Amino acid sequence: MTKQSDSNQPMPAEPEIKKAEIDELRRDMRSAQVAAWVERNRRPLAMGLGVFVIVLIAIGYWQEHSRSQSASAATVYEQALQQTNSEQRQALLHKLIEDFPSSSYAAMAEMELAALDDAHAEAHLQALLKHSKSSDIWKWQARLDLAELYIAAGKKDQARAMLEARVGKAYEQLRQYYLALLADDATQRAEHLQRALDAESHDDQLKTKIERLLAEAKASQGTAS
Repeated sequence: MTKQSDSNQPMPAEPEIKKAEIDELRRDMRSAQVAAWVERNRRPLAMGLGVFVIVLIAIGYWQEHSRSQSASAATVYEQALQQTNSEQRQALLHKLIEDFPSSSYAAMAEMELAALDDAHAEAHLQALLKHSKSSDIWKWQARLDLAELYIAAGKKDQARAMLEARVGKAYEQLRQYYLALLADDATQRAEHLQRALDAESHDDQLKTKIERLLAEAKASQGTAS
């Protein structure tokens, strides 16, 4: 019998590579690449980690320091309020502002001092307006208080400047009342008094005064016409 040629023999099948093995090979390659990258960048990474740790420590210290400062300011403020002697209370409030100038308690101290120290009320109210921790409510009240001071001193332009900005609903009646006091004629006065009367009211005496002034303004308008 004639021997068949080797070329006619079937080739042995190549081993099948499973998908799981390919995925594992890829993971190994990625791990090796990551390990190589870490090795190349070991020093920068160590420095970066050190900086990160320092930042965390600094943040923690700042937060603890802020809490401590706030607690100390609160203690001084409470001590000031407990003082029955005006001079001693003012001294503690001034100390609070000097020692904890950026705290909200310093803004509150300015507000207290404006009521206690008539000679420097304007300066304290201006400081309250400029303080970064002053709330809108404190600023609204400070503007109205300054307007009242300026009206009493005959400084109409400065009073109007304080009353230009809008205020909360609870403060609008007093704002319109002061604008009526600054009005140049009976018509303007009546307009502001009517707005004051229409605004939210928390002061019965002020409301009664507004009603009386509005009646007088309207009567004055009728006489003029």
